[in-house]
Amino acid sequence: MKTSEKWLILIGLITIQISVSDSQQQAKPTGDKKPQSVQDLFNTTSCIRPPYKCPHPNMQFYLYTRKTQEKGELLNTLDNDSLTYSKFNPRHPTKVVVHGFGGGRNLSPSTDMRNAYFTRGNYNIIIVDYGSLVKEPCLSQIEWAPRFAGLCIAQLVEYLQYHPVKPVPPEKIHTIGYSVGAHILGLVANYISDGKLGRITGLDPTIFFYMGNNRSRDLDHTDALFVDILHTGAGILGQWGPNGHADFYVNGGSSQPGCAHDTIFQTLSCDHTKVTPYFIESINSPHGFWAGPCSSLFSYLIGWCEPKDSEYVLMGEHVTHRARGVYYVTTNARPPYARGFPGKSRRLRSITGPYS
Repeated sequence: MKTSEKWLILIGLITIQISVSDSQQQAKPTGDKKPQSVQDLFNTTSCIRPPYKCPHPNMQFYLYTRKTQEKGELLNTLDNDSLTYSKFNPRHPTKVVVHGFGGGRNLSPSTDMRNAYFTRGNYNIIIVDYGSLVKEPCLSQIEWAPRFAGLCIAQLVEYLQYHPVKPVPPEKIHTIGYSVGAHILGLVANYISDGKLGRITGLDPTIFFYMGNNRSRDLDHTDALFVDILHTGAGILGQWGPNGHADFYVNGGSSQPGCAHDTIFQTLSCDHTKVTPYFIESINSPHGFWAGPCSSLFSYLIGWCEPKDSEYVLMGEHVTHRARGVYYVTTNARPPYARGFPGKSRRLRSITGPYS
């Protein structure tokens, strides 16, 4: 059996187990039959149906501003009037958000992220909503579908870039992707004909796609002018990396405090999803997630890393675009997660530090 086939089976098993665990935990009838076997995942309702062209009816772009934050406005990338007569303001920062499997514009973390940004100020928040399409992976399309999604998002970027009334160049756009959404954003660069995205923030990019050295088929530092990546389930459900200009390993990068559950699948899912509340808190945190460089995870865990105060950088929304390399940050087990700047009074961490 090929390595790629083994990964497909693993994806199916983990997806099924997490889906079953979630449905049991929530105890809510959904009306949708969950896949019960790996074979079911080769032909689910998550498999993209023709026509295979952008824009696709099951991949929609919803604009949210402070004036439309409750409902949003559907953008049509084939119609310039759609943006012209919307509440989009090119003078405000533009964020493009891509969720992961089972997400959607009206589901957390998309809703929480919008609320955090609008608490801070005026933004154009565009949610790439493919929630009606992807409830679980379609294994027969698992290599092709992310590239197709990247192509459609590139069409959105160029729609904004060349708009006759409200143009925004790619370098002014900040894109944020969680899990498979982060991976998809890494593919957008392959389809932009002119210019480069200003920033890609990858929130625990999924491990389930191209885990090799083919940089054109994964999220890496060449895909935007600045790429920052937050790792919370690294090496398990998330990529280990490093892949960006700056990679942040939270509490070591693989296991998060407060994520011990009854089953291993629930625990792994919690580690992976914990990245979104960290980033969302960073938008308005009065303390900030201050991260320091360290030569290795081992050195970080045993407390051998004591960076200079000038070497610390903020993780999350307000990271400096001059940040380069690998950083480690420790959080609280419960919100607020940010511990603030360590400063001169910081103590050496012990291996149990992140979990105390």
